[in-house]
Amino acid sequence: MNFLAHYYFHRYSHDPELILGCVLPDFLKNADKRVRLQPERFERQFLNNPKLESLYAGWKHHVEADRVFHNLPFFYEHTHALRLRFDPVVADSPIRSSFLSHIALELMLDHLLLSDDALHEDHFYRELMAVDRSTVRRFLEICEMPDPDTLFRFLDQFIEARYLSSYRELSQVAYALIQICRRVWPLGPQHLLQSQISEQLVFYRKILRPEYKALFESIAD
Repeated sequence: MNFLAHYYFHRYSHDPELILGCVLPDFLKNADKRVRLQPERFERQFLNNPKLESLYAGWKHHVEADRVFHNLPFFYEHTHALRLRFDPVVADSPIRSSFLSHIALELMLDHLLLSDDALHEDHFYRELMAVDRSTVRRFLEICEMPDPDTLFRFLDQFIEARYLSSYRELSQVAYALIQICRRVWPLGPQHLLQSQISEQLVFYRKILRPEYKALFESIAD
């Protein structure tokens, strides 16, 4: 799941460390994909510090939510259906439709949460800005992250860009998908491809919209 989908489970929380924790594994992947932290190895060192405990609780919620999501029939059924729709679209490009369908499903869930007012990104950003950074640094140091500043640089850029707001428009979701694919494959100008991906997203939104809230209920259970 993507950032807002993870945040959805904590959307009524006013615990900044919990909220950062619930997206921290993905933030670290974006900050430096070589980073592989294992906080569970250091669990006892988080005890008796409420902010460290909140960060770790958010981290565990993230890992468990992803595990459940990727094993639900919903995930298999919709990534397969999206792949079939993307197959002819990316046939003449290096993009793998299986990769594209996985990321597209996750970003479309964020889009639906925003467009249906199931949450608001402003609260998410406010909580990220309120995080106690000394606690975050301590958490990362305990987990033996070589350069914690890598995370803070990403966090600052993420908050400043506020690009999650753009996910209300499916055309911007298609743009984000192309940019993600550029990190994996060398792509030239892809205006036509982006337009075709956007068309498929518009079509598939009609299928997802009646079902996606039940997905979050299943994961919460």
